[in-house]
Amino acid sequence: MHDDELITIKEACRLLGGFHYATYYRGVARGDFPAPVHPSPGISRVSRQEVLDARARIIAGARKTARAA
Repeated sequence: MHDDELITIKEACRLLGGFHYATYYRGVARGDFPAPVHPSPGISRVSRQEVLDARARIIAGARKTARAA
């Protein structure tokens, strides 16, 4: 498995903690998660590496918040 591969939104949600796809799209709208690309009509994919980078930012932010509390 390569980090630069394109994965489904379902797989991205699983990597980010297992939440619903609608939560993912709200994160896209806020700029928290990578926007999907559409390799063909009706197909949405995101970069695995960009999802992993977003997850790292979430974890770093949570750790920073925990230290401040």
